[in-house]
Amino acid sequence: MPITEFKIETQSGLSPALEIPTKADYHREFADDPEKAEYFVKVRWLETVPVEKAFHEVGFFGNQNSACKPQTPKWRKTTDRLKEHFTKWDI
Repeated sequence: MPITEFKIETQSGLSPALEIPTKADYHREFADDPEKAEYFVKVRWLETVPVEKAFHEVGFFGNQNSACKPQTPKWRKTTDRLKEHFTKWDI
């Protein structure tokens, strides 16, 4: 979803992402340019843990983007292992 349409839940209710002060500028100057604008992906977390209990194994699939099209065998291995560790995945 383009940053111009994305809303974030705050203590005051839903607010447009561009109106929330952050350390990241999200390339605000490109907000109206579909080719250069930031796009957000809404996530509903089913289960979370403190960072001290983070789960990681060598060989897990990783990508610097928040959303990507999984095309490697590592992706399937990673999701299968995470499903074993985080049991609420199919809620």
